[in-house]
Amino acid sequence: SLKRLVDTYYTLLDKINECKRKEDFDSMLMHCQLSISLLEPLINETKREFGTFDIKSIPAIEVSSIFHAIYGEEGQLLNLKEVVEYFPELEPWKKTIEEAFVIKGLASKIYQYVKANEGCLQKELKKALGVEDGRLVSRVVYYMALVGKLERKKLGNTYSLFAK
Repeated sequence: SLKRLVDTYYTLLDKINECKRKEDFDSMLMHCQLSISLLEPLINETKREFGTFDIKSIPAIEVSSIFHAIYGEEGQLLNLKEVVEYFPELEPWKKTIEEAFVIKGLASKIYQYVKANEGCLQKELKKALGVEDGRLVSRVVYYMALVGKLERKKLGNTYSLFAK
């Protein structure tokens, strides 16, 4: 039944959060993919029950888009883009997917730069890469370190970066 599918969606949501907390990113992304396959029942049931789709957060999209971007998984981002474009209710997440493609490109540039300049300082990246948004650079570096693509070593008020 629709209700059971929606219950499964919320069970997966808990698993996504738990896996993220445990830094088990492969399992987290698997749960995200399963969760995305349940968005249609979630949308339909929410609209049936409440008259509108008023859900403000979908971690399966928000979380997986960042991780797929950091891993450079363009195919997965294109799949997410297709899902978001298919359902009018998911319009608010189009920006999330657009940002993920920006993150993917930036992560690739950061990795190449760090690999060529081992030990470079994080605070130099913005200027070195010609990027306006310093907070975005910090966020991307944080996630790259989290998944093991970069190593950050504290150095004063910044970090030295090393490719892994």
